[in-house]
Amino acid sequence: MSLLVLLAVAQGVVLAYWAIRDRRFRSAHRAARHLHSADTHAGRLALVGEIAGSIAHEISQPLSAILTNADAAENLLGEPDPPLDEIRRMLADIRRDDLRANDIVRHLHSLLKRRELQTTMLDLNEVAATALSLIQPVARKRLVTVRSCLDPMLPPVRGDAIHLEQVLLNLMMNAMDAMASNTANGAAERILDVTTGRYDKYSAAITVTDTGPGIAAAYRPRIFDSFFSTKQEGMGLGLAIARTIVHAHGGKIWQEGTSAGGAAFKFTIPLQAA
Repeated sequence: MSLLVLLAVAQGVVLAYWAIRDRRFRSAHRAARHLHSADTHAGRLALVGEIAGSIAHEISQPLSAILTNADAAENLLGEPDPPLDEIRRMLADIRRDDLRANDIVRHLHSLLKRRELQTTMLDLNEVAATALSLIQPVARKRLVTVRSCLDPMLPPVRGDAIHLEQVLLNLMMNAMDAMASNTANGAAERILDVTTGRYDKYSAAITVTDTGPGIAAAYRPRIFDSFFSTKQEGMGLGLAIARTIVHAHGGKIWQEGTSAGGAAFKFTIPLQAA
């Protein structure tokens, strides 16, 4: 076989490889475009419903503080020589509390909207921080200690912040459900750890670890299947939706055991530089 024939065959193999890879990319992209499906949106609504009660209390605190400071400032302004420095401090507190309440409402509104996947350059640490702020009221109510370790040197990724927040919120809610039977102290303390970092040269990872009883070996092969749930009242859609979202971003998601007996869920997202 001549050199030209060999080169032609090699070129054909390379072209075939890239054609297959392009088809796979287009297939993943089509899946991403359909992330506004009823199941994905329903899963997000269910998540918001679970945390809404705790967040309502979280919003009521800054609103009450705003009213208290506004009343106090009004009374001070009625004095013959109003203490302007004190009033300025109250106005600064009002602004801070207003921004806090507005931020919570804005994130809830984003989660409630039905939307297609819209990828942009984003900081995975910001995604994690937002999800952690939303989950904190639920964690306090359930006596769960939430710890985070976010890698400050993590490069940017390309993704949809709302959909990735949905994945992380789902994993954290599942972790807290798994620890529901734990006592509030001692070896069975309820601890939820969220970490971000480089997974390898090409991707970043977020890991959610709990101190629950772990996942039985018989259940592990099926935990990402649709309509399979280890919870009696579970719909069995949360992890399946999470997998769809992660795969649409070009990443992967899996479960690992921990040395302490709990469970760890990890998912990766390709780095923008890669």
